[in-house]
Amino acid sequence: MAVGDGKEKFGHVFAYDSGNSLGTVEGHSKAINACSMRQQRPFRAVTCSDDGTCVFYHGAPYKFHSTLKDHSGFVMDAKYSPSNEYFVTAGADKKLFLYDGKTGALVRQVAADTGAPHTGSIYAVAWSPDSKFIVTSSGDCTCKFWDVAQDKLVGTVQISATSAPEHQQVGNLWAGSHIISLSLSGDINVLQMGQEQPVKAITGHQKAITAAALTPSGTLYTGSYDGKLCTWDFAGHAQAVEGPKSEAKPEDMAASSDAVALGFISDSVRFAQASKITGTSAGLSAAPISLAIDQSGTTVVAALANGELAIVTRTSVTKVPVKGEARAVAITGSTVAVGFADHSVHMYALQNSTLAATGVSMAANTREITRLAFTPNGQFLAAGDAGGRIVVAKAGTGETVTARWVAHTARIYGLAWAPDNQHAASSALDGHVIVWDLANPLRKTLIKHAHHGGASTVSFIDSQTLASTGADGAVKVWSLTQ
Repeated sequence: MAVGDGKEKFGHVFAYDSGNSLGTVEGHSKAINACSMRQQRPFRAVTCSDDGTCVFYHGAPYKFHSTLKDHSGFVMDAKYSPSNEYFVTAGADKKLFLYDGKTGALVRQVAADTGAPHTGSIYAVAWSPDSKFIVTSSGDCTCKFWDVAQDKLVGTVQISATSAPEHQQVGNLWAGSHIISLSLSGDINVLQMGQEQPVKAITGHQKAITAAALTPSGTLYTGSYDGKLCTWDFAGHAQAVEGPKSEAKPEDMAASSDAVALGFISDSVRFAQASKITGTSAGLSAAPISLAIDQSGTTVVAALANGELAIVTRTSVTKVPVKGEARAVAITGSTVAVGFADHSVHMYALQNSTLAATGVSMAANTREITRLAFTPNGQFLAAGDAGGRIVVAKAGTGETVTARWVAHTARIYGLAWAPDNQHAASSALDGHVIVWDLANPLRKTLIKHAHHGGASTVSFIDSQTLASTGADGAVKVWSLTQ
């Protein structure tokens, strides 16, 4: 049975293997929110809807039998117990109703004498495997456990100390010994009966990841289109970055000495350390599209969307006059590389809050420079452009080492060098991640379609391990073999 919204009907019943029709879904006037089916004969089914009713079906083939009108608002969920003896419904009226699984007759309102222990709409309900308990998830940011036989509330889990909308609970599941509830933010909360708080919270990104930076200690900072910031430890765990929340999209990040610079589309740069945002926001004349941070973690060079260049510290912002429209920056020691819209790259010496031209330049790219990266030893510089070409040159002279890294078919988004100074990785709008060999420019390892919609960043965890992010909202770790 599949249900939802539609122009002519709100659901249908069909065989999963052949697609043959096994009945009709009728009796609702608005979108159906959920359905549940009895798993043994006599077969039955129930649906619930925004029209404030539930419909009970006999099958198979499934046909309308009766309308259940016990709720006084939207009915959000309906679930049959594993024993198939009962089914329960939950609604926006903060109530639960228990029904006979065979006849559809109302048994009782669950724990009616407790009033409305939930202070928000109940969005989801799930049964324990032994059919003795149910768990509910609500817009009041709590989950509650109920003893069906004794008809009483037996536990409450407070998901968050605040009632922020992102902590509203909108879905749940009880599978074996695992009990989880889903927050509106996308976080998964692991629950346990008898515990008043989640035993674990699993977080991550729900939107495209637009920026990332790996600290020397191995912590990966990531930011997504909706402004959410996370850190990852590569054991599969992530946590939200603490501090003032930003609803602005992060455009770029840069890390050094465990300090991370965060550039936002709201024309600002912030600093973070130990998974916390520190200090105040530095205002800029335009959004920073590329950042580079010095080894001490105190000075940031930023290329802005309006083509300007700025040097940012925790206390000041200094505009740096340059000829041309700056599009990308990178730093090694006191040397700063700046890539321009005219596809040239020029070297500068960082002196306090100024940049002095060194006279070294690159001109082998053919399109606007989009990404720059120095090798860890500062000897070579890789420059990626809007056409998908990557050129490697000697940082000290600008002499081209190779211009044969041309396997990408779209704009280069990310560049990173391995600790061995010989291998580099790139990510691009085409969704591919490619690992290159400087000693053998024609040799490459292609990770095709690494991220659907585009691969935004790439970082070397070590010489054999690579992390990438993309428009699919995922952080992926790749093991490289010779």
